[in-house]
Amino acid sequence: MRTLEKKQRIRRVIYSVPSLIVLLIITIFLVRGAFGVLIKERESGKDSRNMKDEINTLVTRESELKERIHRLETEEGMKNEIRERFNVTQEGEFVAVIVDDRGISTSTDDSMLPWYRKFLNVIISFYEY
Repeated sequence: MRTLEKKQRIRRVIYSVPSLIVLLIITIFLVRGAFGVLIKERESGKDSRNMKDEINTLVTRESELKERIHRLETEEGMKNEIRERFNVTQEGEFVAVIVDDRGISTSTDDSMLPWYRKFLNVIISFYEY
């Protein structure tokens, strides 16, 4: 009989309102911590992927730079680089400059002007003749 009374007393204490509130508060803190860890895990995964992408771009850039350095170590590569950067020629070479007639002046192009400027141009053109 005493064991039954002890069990009932323990159940009453465990299932009492204050003890349930304490357990609920503890559960809320544990769940909140678990969600924080989950969010940090996702952020670190995203950061890891970004770092891998950055490493890949840096490795590609390194190989391009090594190739460019190798090209510049030759005399022909140095001459070509000087020609491209400084727009110079060697003796006996000539440069042909081709001018495109379509792009003579973009500032007076009527298709790019606002409507009021077009209207003013029409009025001014009547007074010029």
